[in-house]
Amino acid sequence: MKNTLGNSLKILPGVGLFAFISFMIVLVTDFFNITLLDPLIIALFTGICFRNFFPKFRWHRPGTNFASKYVLEFSITILGASIAFQEVIKSTPSLFSLILIGVLSSFLIAYFVGHIVLKLSSNLAILIGASNSICGNSAAMVIAPIIRASPAELTSAIAISGILGTAQIVILPILAPALGLSDYHYGVVAGMAVYAVAQVYAASAVVSSTAASVATFVKLSRVLMLVPLVIVLELIIARRNEGRQLEMQFDTRGLKPTIQRITFQKYIPWFVFGFLFLGFLRSIGVIDATLGNEIREFSGYTFLLAMVAIGTTVNIEDVIHVGFRVAMTIITVLLFMITLSVFWTNFL
Repeated sequence: MKNTLGNSLKILPGVGLFAFISFMIVLVTDFFNITLLDPLIIALFTGICFRNFFPKFRWHRPGTNFASKYVLEFSITILGASIAFQEVIKSTPSLFSLILIGVLSSFLIAYFVGHIVLKLSSNLAILIGASNSICGNSAAMVIAPIIRASPAELTSAIAISGILGTAQIVILPILAPALGLSDYHYGVVAGMAVYAVAQVYAASAVVSSTAASVATFVKLSRVLMLVPLVIVLELIIARRNEGRQLEMQFDTRGLKPTIQRITFQKYIPWFVFGFLFLGFLRSIGVIDATLGNEIREFSGYTFLLAMVAIGTTVNIEDVIHVGFRVAMTIITVLLFMITLSVFWTNFL
């Protein structure tokens, strides 16, 4: 009991600091109506600045460890309450095929270009692929603990992706008249290519409300691809590390190899089950749209808290070291997504 109380008291200073910083970010972004920068990016850079301006501070470390793991996993879990899985069914077969092919192909391209060609770590290439093919910061933060990515790898992926995603808000709307895209077709392109949900809305709302509605729907359909990606990655990691370890056992006939079983309970994190369960409740109406949106807004705040904590663990020199290669990998993925979706609009 004393140990539990003592550990709880140790995390309070750090968690309290991160909560205060997150609250101030929400106030400032709402008051000044800041839409070009995702609050998660602001939270990340705030944490990084704190870490690099005050490198000798240690009192926040227990809170950092708690927030960057448990608060992050809690945020991922409750995010499921805002997603109705049947929304994907509303997609036409052609549009859903575009989303599926785009997500899978861009993920593989990110891994090939980033890891095989540019020699980034496999973890960093996976984070770039997940964040840019699916749902931005949230995808990267979900995948990071699964593949055991370092804070520097996570920061490199989401910070540079966020910067390039912000640039798309300005550049992408030029495509509509330049390529003769209708509002609907431009919404498809924006929903497929832009990094974060908020950036998708910003890049499409400047064109029309129709474009914004279509883009948001396409983006949220991509978000649902996160669950199968997590499951596939978990099974791959389990197979590679220990899922099919051979144990040499003696029996009456001598040595016999046996294969360990892969169980979902052992290799899939609890927050994935929590995400799926809440998504199921949202899908059958136990959690209605209003409550789901409120929970999503709250998860946005807890994600901010976790992001500030993650930022305080990052040495900026580690990010600069891989910055150019990360940017080139992301640009390759973005160009592929734009080209694919523009071509695919001919069949929608």
